[in-house]
Amino acid sequence: MAAEGNHSPFTCKAMAYTVAGFLIALIIATKLLDTYFELTLLAEIKGWLLRTWSWLQLETPLPNWSLLMIIGAFVSTLTLVIYYYRSNDGAYSELHEIERKIYKKNNPQFPQLTDNQTLLMEALAYHANFRKVANLDSICKLVSLSKLEVEEGLKQLQAKRLVNQKVTRGTFGATIFELTLAGKDYAQERFELT
Repeated sequence: MAAEGNHSPFTCKAMAYTVAGFLIALIIATKLLDTYFELTLLAEIKGWLLRTWSWLQLETPLPNWSLLMIIGAFVSTLTLVIYYYRSNDGAYSELHEIERKIYKKNNPQFPQLTDNQTLLMEALAYHANFRKVANLDSICKLVSLSKLEVEEGLKQLQAKRLVNQKVTRGTFGATIFELTLAGKDYAQERFELT
């Protein structure tokens, strides 16, 4: 029963109009074919239908009409199985992908980061993506944070084993920050690092 306010598109009146329209179009088409192409289409159709009817009523151990019904049921069942298998295959894989993303978001395998730490990870991922050297000054420029906040955030990321700090010695000694393997995995999942 249709819910109140929702009308079924298949009313009796609409179905009657559809059937009547189909029959009128069929009659007109057959008359036009008989008139303009000089075919005896109606007589041929009638003869074919009578032969089919007599064949269906033949006395055999298994009546012919029941054999046709069995074949028709088998073909329609097979068609439905193939249709639902193909139509649901893509839907289930898409649904599975969405569920996987939601699960990963709600159950992260990586530690939760603060906003500043996330900014720093984005900056380091940017440097890694474009193969640039990430020193304290370049990171500060990207994230618009003070040096003290950047140093504190990088120390916290080192404690979480997402960032390595390398100190080069010599005339042009510098401190360079790089993502660890876990940091690269985190950045690849969150920021689409290439």
